[in-house]
Amino acid sequence: MMHIKTMKEKKRTYALFFQRPVFACLILVTFGLVPNISLGQEELNSRDDQNSSEDKNSTRALEEPKEKTYTNNEEKLKAIREILVSEALKSKAKVKASSWIDTNGSLHENLYVLSEGYSTGRDSLRNNLNEKDFNIHQLKSNKKSKYCRFSNPSYARVAEITVKVGRSSLELPYYDLEMIRNKTENLFKLGVNTHQNWVFTQKKPMYKTSYERFLSNSSLNKPQYHMEIEIQPIEKFSFRKKRNHVELNLLLNVIDSNKKEIILSSETFLPSPWADPPPDAPRSGLAQIAYAIHEANQIGKFKTNSQKAFSAHFERKMSEGVSKIIKETIIAFDCRQISFPISEIKNDTIYIDAGFERGIKLGDQLLLTDSDMIPHRILEESALEKIALVEIKAVSPFKSEARRIAGPNLGPVSKKGRTSINVTPF
Repeated sequence: MMHIKTMKEKKRTYALFFQRPVFACLILVTFGLVPNISLGQEELNSRDDQNSSEDKNSTRALEEPKEKTYTNNEEKLKAIREILVSEALKSKAKVKASSWIDTNGSLHENLYVLSEGYSTGRDSLRNNLNEKDFNIHQLKSNKKSKYCRFSNPSYARVAEITVKVGRSSLELPYYDLEMIRNKTENLFKLGVNTHQNWVFTQKKPMYKTSYERFLSNSSLNKPQYHMEIEIQPIEKFSFRKKRNHVELNLLLNVIDSNKKEIILSSETFLPSPWADPPPDAPRSGLAQIAYAIHEANQIGKFKTNSQKAFSAHFERKMSEGVSKIIKETIIAFDCRQISFPISEIKNDTIYIDAGFERGIKLGDQLLLTDSDMIPHRILEESALEKIALVEIKAVSPFKSEARRIAGPNLGPVSKKGRTSINVTPF
């Protein structure tokens, strides 16, 4: 009976406890905290998902410009190839094909396609051989390239210029010849650079010591062409003076330093630098006798020139002669391809032997080509694989560094090794 009473008392106490407001408050608090905790975790999970999606979007945004630039560069190179091929198809082409069978019985073919739309070289000078009066000092290009895709005026060519004078005489001393030489050189450089971009260098002298080399101001630009101007005194008979007098012959030779061929040669004759004497006035008998005695005394003596300035007629003819060779030089290089030599190709990096002195700037996009194939043999099957697109990443006065951004890898090329690969603008 006692055990039953105790059980009944416990049940009463539990019922009183659950009926009290304190227990109800505890239940409400516990049920109120649990939903808040679960909702906080859901918010954290949603925030993590949002952050991860934003990170993915940012990485995609970073990766997409690279892919776009890569495709843009490839599309640009493809467009350049299509332009070259379409222009070559519009012009005439010379085809040379040969085939042979080897000892194993297999057939081999060799195809050479030369497009006249871009051809510049010795073929343009061959028409001069058909002339009756052929002159080695009168060689010039008779025809111009149909398309000028590789001649950008913002980039400069490099030429080694030499102006020489011939033998001096008492009538035309060395000092006067040197004045004519300096004026001709300055006029030629200014006239050519007015229409085209040129970097002129002087012929490197032979240094005896390294200290003399250090003190010299020779350029590091490697000349691609050699220009030689000669001022040769020639002796002719003058009916006005009734004796021989000195005239000048102005010669220009432009030579390709790499191919060792003449690009242009021109010849211009200049009159005597001195003015003609006044016509002989009629003399009286005594004056005629005195003049005859004077001429007799001058026999065996050297005649020196008493004029202190060049004649106006010579100055005008000299400017016309220099203007003529300037015009012929500009026409000869109007559509001639500009190229920059390379010193090394290592992976995707190209080291160029030209800098901002020749017009190369940071960010410029140039073509890396094989000069044996591009552009005159663009119609051949393997020619399109000899073109790549590069971008300049670093520039110094005489050197620059580029990186390949589209096209095949045309390397490797060892440092200072002989190669036909070069960089050209388009």
